[in-house]
Amino acid sequence: MSRKITEAKAKKLQKKWWDTRSMVTTGGTTHEDTCQFYFTVEELQSYLDEVKTKSLAQGVDTPGINVWLGAYDATETAPSLATVFFAPTKRVKSDDPDKEYEDVANEDIDPLNYGTGKWPPTMY
Repeated sequence: MSRKITEAKAKKLQKKWWDTRSMVTTGGTTHEDTCQFYFTVEELQSYLDEVKTKSLAQGVDTPGINVWLGAYDATETAPSLATVFFAPTKRVKSDDPDKEYEDVANEDIDPLNYGTGKWPPTMY
């Protein structure tokens, strides 16, 4: 089953976010913020390869990635701005009797951060 969506669906999802959640970031009372982050395919592929290699060395046969929203601390020259980071996961047997497995953070592999955000904030 493909998890890909059409560009039209992506635009609809992003418009819904913009219409219902952008006040939190782009319409804030103190500063604008971005809602889009850019990583090259090479950066992502290199990171995914690293996660896969390190996971297999740990005996993790089903590694995954969580995508998290975050925010940097404000500095003297910049307000607190949004970011995303990619955090590795590993599949483990679940303690929940209703689930066979669950995906938990793999804290032995560092997350990926520091993409670039689109400025000024715009819609997809």
